[in-house]
Amino acid sequence: MMRARFLVAMGVLVVVGCSGNPPRAGADTSPYRLHIQGHLGCGLRALEIEVPWDSDKSGSPFNFTADASDDIDLDRLRWAWAALQKLPEGRTVTFHTGSETIRASSWAGFLVLEPRHLDRDDHHSRIKIPDYIVNAILDHDGRLTDRDLERLVRERGRVTLVKINSDQGGASVWMERAGEPGD
Repeated sequence: MMRARFLVAMGVLVVVGCSGNPPRAGADTSPYRLHIQGHLGCGLRALEIEVPWDSDKSGSPFNFTADASDDIDLDRLRWAWAALQKLPEGRTVTFHTGSETIRASSWAGFLVLEPRHLDRDDHHSRIKIPDYIVNAILDHDGRLTDRDLERLVRERGRVTLVKINSDQGGASVWMERAGEPGD
């Protein structure tokens, strides 16, 4: 069951990454690239996608208010992040949803989320979102805006959006300027 959920999540990342206008050979003039890289639990690369991203055509690759999941809402994210800012790095806060308990911590510039399903404990995952992404999301009521993405890419070059690791595998999603080397 968990392997199926992992593959579905990877598929969603692919669809999100490829949404917008499909690239045509020789017609890619987009200044930015969206990268999605996935691996299996054994470390074997299972997915590597690089697609052009143009904010004028595609919009933000992530809109955290459009998620169909009711498990973590913006208010819980805002509460957890505010609470973590008052604690030493590595300390956790816990919040509950309808289906799981989520431990949240701040570590090395990331918001780290570790969900545990209430009805089973057969799977462990860790979602890491950079602090600059969390702040941008909270500043815009759940949306990572095109302007934020463009500013972050200008400032940082490579902008990590999310890293996911579990015993089933993992994924990294990032953006950078076209023509810059990937991971």
